[in-house]
Amino acid sequence: MKPTVAASFTLFVVLSVLSVALSGAPARVHAVNIGCFFVAFVVGTVLAERRAGNLPGYVIWLLVGGVGLLLWDILSAFAVVKAEVFMGWYVLYPLGLAGLVVLQLVAVASSKLQPFNKFRQGTQ
Repeated sequence: MKPTVAASFTLFVVLSVLSVALSGAPARVHAVNIGCFFVAFVVGTVLAERRAGNLPGYVIWLLVGGVGLLLWDILSAFAVVKAEVFMGWYVLYPLGLAGLVVLQLVAVASSKLQPFNKFRQGTQ
């Protein structure tokens, strides 16, 4: 597994566990949030790492993040009683994409640290 994918998966697990621990929402809301976060963040990282074309990684992050946010927007309308599709889209999508890009940059930066990068570890 590539270091960036391992770092993003670790961030995903930590943030998901914190979200469940700190929130009193029903299980269906957690399932929607965590599932869509997985699509927007971890799947975006995997696709950016395995890209075959000339598309830069950040474009893939934005495209997959947008798909994850759209999926979350639609599914949360079913999971949350008062939520509606595209409710507050002008705030949700720009801030959501900016947050996902920041998380991707944190994953890239942390992938260069010792636990994730086996190339930095010496042979024993």
